[in-house]
This record gives sequence, structure tokens and C-alpha cells, in this order.
Amino acid sequence: PMPDIEHIREILNQFGPNAVLDIALIAAAIYGALRLVSGTRASTQARGALVLFLLALTLGRLFNLTVVNYLVRNSLPALLVAGAVIFQPELRRGLDRLGRTGIRGWNRAEHAEVVDSLTKAAVRMSIERHGGLFVVERTTGLQDVISTGIRVDARISPELLAGIFYPNSPMHDMAVVLRDDRVVAAGCLLPLTAELPTLDRNLGTRHRAAIGITEQTDAFSLVVSEETGEISLALGGRLLPVPDERRLRVMLEMLYDRATPTRVAEDRDGRAPI
Repeated sequence: PMPDIEHIREILNQFGPNAVLDIALIAAAIYGALRLVSGTRASTQARGALVLFLLALTLGRLFNLTVVNYLVRNSLPALLVAGAVIFQPELRRGLDRLGRTGIRGWNRAEHAEVVDSLTKAAVRMSIERHGGLFVVERTTGLQDVISTGIRVDARISPELLAGIFYPNSPMHDMAVVLRDDRVVAAGCLLPLTAELPTLDRNLGTRHRAAIGITEQTDAFSLVVSEETGEISLALGGRLLPVPDERRLRVMLEMLYDRATPTRVAEDRDGRAPI
């Protein structure tokens, strides 16, 4: 049979500017949600929930299951509540990104001084096998983390950073938080990551904390292993081993460059950014 041209024209006439805007907003929201959960545990959980929902819908329609069909029709409020609970970390991260108004500017002197201090301190600690964890605040405020530690409020220097983590010193445990060119606090408690890739399952608490803070904020962390002396950078929930001093300096320069904060996090599998 020939298609009903009048019916098709009537349907198309309903797509005015408001309908186009409506569809565009929904599409943008779905795209943003997919980008938010991409590469995280939430993406696997979302697929599992979708498969379960489609299975229930299909079985209910095929076998005319009254109770199942009723639950499917009235499950939207429950699914929204369950989604808010299950995907709480992803929602918090998304709202945090939405609320950012930009990255603070750095003058070249501060930039060079911080990179130099972090590089020298990390290399010295690596050689001496002194473990340490530095968290660098960017656009997401870390005041809740700072409040768990001891206020320092001192200008950054390699000697200060390495001295804080000297074994048995009063503030060598936990993490140091840096803001601009200052050491804000030491001995700070960080959230631990809940899930690690298979290859990273043997990481200790210091590395889990380094990853955990970068899952919830846009901060990056620099961690030195006490056991091996290995230096690693964490950004966006990923841990990146740093092979040498030159590579560490380059990666820190990239992180302080507002145009390239995410490139480092994406380069995990042996392709260190240059």
C-alpha cells in the first residue's frame, strides 16, 4: 500500500521550533550522561539495568504478565531514586563540572616554581624511598579535605615538600594539599577509590587515596611509593607511572597548561605524553 502522504505531512507539521529545541535538549542530556559514565563502573551498571528493564518489558508483553507489566509501567519514580543512589559519585562529578566557571590563571613565575619544586621533591623522595602524596587544587575547591589536616600556609619549595614526608616527622602521614604556589595543609585525609583495574589491585592506601581524590574533583595528585620509589601521577581517576625526572617535568607542565589537562589522563597504556 502507498504511504499516506497527508498523514506524514501532518506529522511533520508538528515539528516546529519548540519541538526541535525539545528534542535537542533531551539529546544533549542523554549525550552528557553517556559521556559522564563512559569508562566507569557506572556504564556497566547502567547496561545491566537497561538489559533487566528490557527483559522484563519483553516477557511482560509476550506472556501478558499483569504484575510485571504493572511494575514496568510504574517503575519510573523508583528507577530515578535508584539511579541517584547507585550513580551518586558520577552525579556529584557531573554537577561539579557544571559548576566550574573556569580555571584560575597562573603567571609564568608561579607555574615554573611549582613545577620545579614538585619535580625536585618527588625525585629526591624517590631516590631516598620516602613515600609521599601531593594533591594540587585546581578549579574544584578542596576546603573539606584541607580541614581534615594541619594548616601550613607556606610558600612552596622542594625542601619543604620533601621535609614534610621525612620518616617519623609529625606531618608525614596522609596528604599535602597545594593551592597556587603555596602549601596549604599537610596530614590531610583523602577519599579512597572504591574500584581499581585488575593490574592495580595490589596498590596500597596512599595510591588508592591519590586516585580517589581525582575521581571526585578535578585535582591531580603526585604520589611516591615508599616500597619501590616509583613516581606516579593521578588524574581523572587514573594512575599514570612516570619513568623519569624529564617526563615528570613535562607532564606537570602539561597539567598546568589549561589547554591540555585531560590529554595526560587519556594516555595510560605506555604512551607517555610528550
